Amino acid sequence: MRPVRAARRMATVLDGISDVLPLSYAVDALTQVTTSSEVDGTLGRNLLVIAGCALVALLLGAGTLRRRTP
Repeated sequence: MRPVRAARRMATVLDGISDVLPLSYAVDALTQVTTSSEVDGTLGRNLLVIAGCALVALLLGAGTLRRRTP
């Protein structure tokens, strides 16, 4: 019976983590685009979160590159 409780807690933890990851927003946006023809605030928010995460990833990547000057 103990593993069932641990699995329920893990599912809650993973559910909370998935709310923060940008892939969740991408899946929601693609689902809305394929099932509905109207653009609303939720789709805009999802696209802004995805674009923001991509920008942050690019900035972090650029910030960690070594600069080589001749």
